[in-house]
Amino acid sequence: GALVLLLLWPLALLFPASVPMGLGQVFERLESALAEALADTPFLEWMPVRDMELQPLVPMAELLCVALGALIPCLLGYCVIRTRWKRAAFSVAVLAVGIAASALSAALSYGPQHAWAWLDVPVQVGLGLTAVLAMLLLAVPRRGAAALTLLALAIHLGLLNQAPADPYFAQTLQIWEQGRFIRFYGVVQWLGWLWPYAAMLHVLL
Repeated sequence: GALVLLLLWPLALLFPASVPMGLGQVFERLESALAEALADTPFLEWMPVRDMELQPLVPMAELLCVALGALIPCLLGYCVIRTRWKRAAFSVAVLAVGIAASALSAALSYGPQHAWAWLDVPVQVGLGLTAVLAMLLLAVPRRGAAALTLLALAIHLGLLNQAPADPYFAQTLQIWEQGRFIRFYGVVQWLGWLWPYAAMLHVLL
């Protein structure tokens, strides 16, 4: 279970994300899809209405999302890896693979010249925070790692789904949906949306 999720994580990162390492941002799309499905039916009135519009993430929240998004697979690995040195090597590999997958996603979406455009200061600080936390948590018991995984997932998804997708991100999705990535798009789309929820379900079970 955990091994499969960890192997799928880099593929999930290939799906364009509004926040680097930010998988599982589905609330806005689900809300729009539900409203569209219920249009012209009496059930539309039963649909909950938000009190305020979704607000873009402030830099500190973006930093935290990046840090948690990269830390979650590390913690998931800690649930099955016992020795500290293996955990340390694993966390380094996770960060390297995550950065490489994000760069590849940017290159596919915006062109090779923009492969590293996503790596701005908040993202760099967030990844640095991930590295520090991953090292500090090397000795955590496996049950503790599972509990921290659930906590990180809850905070990460809560922050991410309170923010709207920016216009450039929406335009990128249209390119993936309608352009040359149409065949590849479907698989990574669902992975990008569902991976955190599958990880949460795995840890709970």
